[in-house]
Amino acid sequence: MTQFWIWIGFISMTVGAVVFGMGAHRARSERWRRLFVLNFFITAIASVLYLAMLMGQGQGVFYGNQTFWVRYVTWFLSTPLLLLVLSHLAKNRVSTVGALLGANAAMIATGFVATISPRPINYVWYLVSCGFYVGVVFLLLGNYRMEAQQNNPGKVGKSAFSRLLTVHIVLWTAYPVVWILAGTGLGVLTSGLESMFYTLLDITSKVGFGFLSLNTLQKLETISNYREDPVYTEPAQTKSVYAESGYREDAVDPASSAERPYPDRPSPDKGPGINNRR
Repeated sequence: MTQFWIWIGFISMTVGAVVFGMGAHRARSERWRRLFVLNFFITAIASVLYLAMLMGQGQGVFYGNQTFWVRYVTWFLSTPLLLLVLSHLAKNRVSTVGALLGANAAMIATGFVATISPRPINYVWYLVSCGFYVGVVFLLLGNYRMEAQQNNPGKVGKSAFSRLLTVHIVLWTAYPVVWILAGTGLGVLTSGLESMFYTLLDITSKVGFGFLSLNTLQKLETISNYREDPVYTEPAQTKSVYAESGYREDAVDPASSAERPYPDRPSPDKGPGINNRR
């Protein structure tokens, strides 16, 4: 069962890398090309390391627990690129990006130490890793989201980034849950189930999230092009206010009529008045 899911992961990542690579070659702008390139390397790195697992490499037994330590190499190389995808879409400040990358590196590194440590020390490192993950979530829901909404104002931008963050956080939260339930933690899951859950999470968080990022950029560019449209159209809300108030564009302006007490009568200097008789 483990080998089957590794094959599924390898095929999925390879197909994703090919699709994103072709997209980068045909990208219509530099911003699209950057997004395609990031997603290409995310899936390409995962594909190569899944190939290593297929050939029986990247695994070992640590204190009686057999595990694929090469997964941590995949995550250490690919998760920073995933964060760069998020930052590319939101146009974040360098300080925010740096903080995310630093917390993420510490999270993966301490998670690896937890995997190769004996019990109960592994639980200590697991909690440390979870602490750094909480820091990543705090940054995403704080500085990241605030800057994303500032750089992409409006209801569409807010909705797009809310969906992006929700999917990202839910998927990443599932990883430590699998860790604690697998042989690295409580041992509730078999090695086959562990491999299945990790593979499905990898496919969803890399290939699936890559397509979601492309869809998000499409929405952001659509609303941006709409705002830059030079043709002005009067909002429907303004027209409805005029209609409810009984305003008519052909109505006589009371201010201009006030200067002429009798607007329907001819002017004294133009009519057949006394001053015009000879």
